[in-house]
Amino acid sequence: MQAIITAGGTLKADDPLFAETGIALKALLPIGGKPMIRWVADALIGSKYVERLVIVGLKPGDFDDSGLPVDYVASRGNIVDNVLAGWEQVERTEPDATKVLLCSSDIPLITPQIVDEFVETCLADDADVHYTIVEKQTMEARFPHSNRTFTRMKGGSYAGGDILLVDRKAVKANLELIRGLTGQRKNFLAQARMIGFVFIFRFLFRLMDVKEAEWRAGKALNLNGRVLDYPRAEVAMDVDKLHQYHLVKRELEAQVA
Repeated sequence: MQAIITAGGTLKADDPLFAETGIALKALLPIGGKPMIRWVADALIGSKYVERLVIVGLKPGDFDDSGLPVDYVASRGNIVDNVLAGWEQVERTEPDATKVLLCSSDIPLITPQIVDEFVETCLADDADVHYTIVEKQTMEARFPHSNRTFTRMKGGSYAGGDILLVDRKAVKANLELIRGLTGQRKNFLAQARMIGFVFIFRFLFRLMDVKEAEWRAGKALNLNGRVLDYPRAEVAMDVDKLHQYHLVKRELEAQVA
C-alpha cells in the first residue's frame, strides 16, 4: 500500500517555532540531524505494509530523501484538496489501490512497529475509514508535559491521532460532503445543517460517547467509520507548539546519541 504524508504547513513569522529554528516549512524542522518529516517517512517506509510514499506540500530537493520511494505533489491549499491530490498521484502509479494510509508530517515519534500494529488493527474489519484517538490518561502517562488539547466526551477525554487508513474509493464517492463539512468548520449553523443538530447538541453537552460519535459521523458522511481508542500515544504526539518540539527533540536525539 501507499502512504500519503501531508506536509504543507508553514510557520508564520511570529510563531515561536520559526523564531527558534528559522525554518518556515514546518515539516522541515530539524530534529536529531534530519528534518521532522524524514522521521515520519522512515517509520512509514519501514513498515512491512508500505511500499511507496506520496508527499503533499514539498518538492524534490527540500530535504534528503535518499533511499525513499517517493513522489511529490504540490499543495492545493486545504487539507481535503491536498489529500485528494495525493490520492490522484496514487491512482497514477497504482490504479488498483484500495486502502491508503494518511499521515501528517508532524508526528515524528511513530515507528515502523507502531505503523504495522495500526494497519493490522484496521485490516481486521472492513471499515471505510479508521481514525485514531488517544485517551487523556494514556497520553499523559507517556508524555506528561505535552499539554495536548483534549476533546471531552461522555466517558473520557481524547486527543486526535494523525494517522488514518482509508478506503480510497469510498471516501472519494463522498468527497463533496466531506469538503463541505471541512470548509464549514468555523460555521456552527452550517455544520449543524449538514450533520444534524442532534449530533451537535449531544456533542456540546457531552452526552455522546465515542461509539455514538462514530455512528453519527459515519451516518452523516455516508461512510462506515471506525474510531480506534489507541494505546500508542505517539500517534497523537504532534508538534504544534515550541514545548512539544522540545519534547520530541529530546526523545529522538537521545535515541541517536
